[in-house]
Amino acid sequence: MQRLRILVILILLSLMPLYSLAVLNEGQYAFRSLDINNGLSQNTVHAILQDKQGFMWFGTKDGLDRYDGISFRTFMKESGTLGNNFITSLYEDNLGQIWIGTDVGLYVYCPQMEKVRHFTLISNSNIDIDCTVNLITGDQKGGIWVVTQTRGIFYYNPQDSQLVNYQSDGSGTLNLKTSGQLYFDSDDVCWLDIRDGNLYYSKDKLKTLTPIFPEDSKVSFRDEYIYKLLPGPYNCMYVGTVFGLKEVNLTNKTIRTLLSKDELGGDIYIRELAFYSDDELWIGTESGLYIYNLHTAKIIHLQNVNGDPYSISDNAIYSILKDREGGMWIGSYFGGVNYYPHQYTYFEKYYPRDDMRYLGHRIREFCGSNDGTIWFGTEDKGLFHFNPADGTVTPFHHPALYHNIHGLCIDGDYLWAGTFAGGLNRIHLRTREVRHYEKGEASNTLNADNIFSIYKSSTGELWIGTTSGLMRYNRKTDDFTRIPEMNKIFVYNILEDCHGKLWLATYSDGVFCYDLPQDKWKQYTRNPDNPNSLPYNKCI
Repeated sequence: MQRLRILVILILLSLMPLYSLAVLNEGQYAFRSLDINNGLSQNTVHAILQDKQGFMWFGTKDGLDRYDGISFRTFMKESGTLGNNFITSLYEDNLGQIWIGTDVGLYVYCPQMEKVRHFTLISNSNIDIDCTVNLITGDQKGGIWVVTQTRGIFYYNPQDSQLVNYQSDGSGTLNLKTSGQLYFDSDDVCWLDIRDGNLYYSKDKLKTLTPIFPEDSKVSFRDEYIYKLLPGPYNCMYVGTVFGLKEVNLTNKTIRTLLSKDELGGDIYIRELAFYSDDELWIGTESGLYIYNLHTAKIIHLQNVNGDPYSISDNAIYSILKDREGGMWIGSYFGGVNYYPHQYTYFEKYYPRDDMRYLGHRIREFCGSNDGTIWFGTEDKGLFHFNPADGTVTPFHHPALYHNIHGLCIDGDYLWAGTFAGGLNRIHLRTREVRHYEKGEASNTLNADNIFSIYKSSTGELWIGTTSGLMRYNRKTDDFTRIPEMNKIFVYNILEDCHGKLWLATYSDGVFCYDLPQDKWKQYTRNPDNPNSLPYNKCI
């Protein structure tokens, strides 16, 4: 039953690959990456959105992808589901519709119909949105705001289906064609930047724009191309530019620089900002991911590490989103999407990082010891011992023990370890002495050196499944009995039910059931004429 419980846990973990967390030492982060090899349409991710249903949406340079946690559905021009493949921005309105910005216009996805339509409405000034869309957002009343690259700002009112274009403020003095970022706060105040070097706010839908800093102020964002405006705690606005990160105190109208130079003295080119918590700001740059603690001013700089699958996949970060579960999604320019789960979970992750390079990448078997510790076998680095009390992982080396472990079983003071191509081993847990068994010609020896399963039944008998059949270990004579009913059959796994029956899964011969009390065998295979038979003979 212990082996069964472990198997169930492993199955559950395999079904939730994105929701297990690495709780590592301070400053260490582990990411799960998704790219074209996983179904993403393209590895450049400009925009990320989580909709009301929980789906994740990724806007790439060549298609729009919806992710359900397992697989992707792609919307593309070639499939007739999208008018343009270059996605620049995403926004979900109050009705659950997803607004899609592209480099040649605006599209709207209807979740009820699962269709995308081209937004072709003409504005009050006879101007349509047929250019690059930089940003899409909404106000507190459900209005949709679209910032374009060449045609200013558009406002769409869903109540009357009217589209209004703003290319200047009400006085005509400020050119809104040079607007970059736009944001509505909880009071429905609009905040935006204009390339004249200042930040502005408006309480009347851009008719009146008030600068945060006086025109004669020495404080300015001139020549600092702003990529992101993000309101934060304590009435502060965080501004990401091509020259770093600045904090604007909206109360006393002061600015302080939080981040400007990297470790080598170069400028930090910021493209995205997102809060992980009130104190922790995540900063996407052209040179990796920065994590800035607003309380302590501590900075963590994360970059791609060659050969480390848990580092961020690319240093050019273009989009960041915190989902409703507290996880962080990071879109990159070359490396697809990276996911960092919420910090407070029940799982710890151990993998071959700097201080554990000796760990294997492919874990095949787990086995709980009587002292509360855990043994696990890998396909590439052999056998390991884990102590939950202190979190230490210790490799177990022995000349007789092959590195490819395919079966583990606790038997009193012994650990049985089966290998692929290296025979069977019995390890004394106190003395660490190893007794090695290998294939022989005699009938009381192993029938193969490829061990795939080891199971101790409720009767105390030890069963060994190999690529050539099933064997029972004889304790008194320290040898094996080959089971003729399973001769030359690849036994992949062994379990026992509550009635004392052994169930054996095979590689290509279906499932066998051995009734130990009755000493009877029964085989279950696929029968095309019987809908209640096995769907496949391959049971792995």
